[in-house]
Amino acid sequence: DGNFGGTAGIAEMLLQSHNGEIRILPAVPKAWATGHVKGLKARGNFEVDIFWQDGKLKKVTLKSIAGKICRLVYKDKQTEFETTTGKSYSFNENLK
Repeated sequence: DGNFGGTAGIAEMLLQSHNGEIRILPAVPKAWATGHVKGLKARGNFEVDIFWQDGKLKKVTLKSIAGKICRLVYKDKQTEFETTTGKSYSFNENLK
């Protein structure tokens, strides 16, 4: 149980998907200033890849598995958009 709990905790520091939104890097530690993660799953059936450098988001790519509306949040920025099943969407730190 501890192994799965630790893994879930790390995933939650990088991506949270609650209340109809996907939050990117909500609690990444300063010690992890640069890194990337691929294939995290978010509610709404999205697959997420995140790349960050110097503590800032560089690129996030979401693949829509189910073609639902996506609300993406990074710090004080957010965007909401319709998705198409199987299509990928990429954004920078400004969510553009």
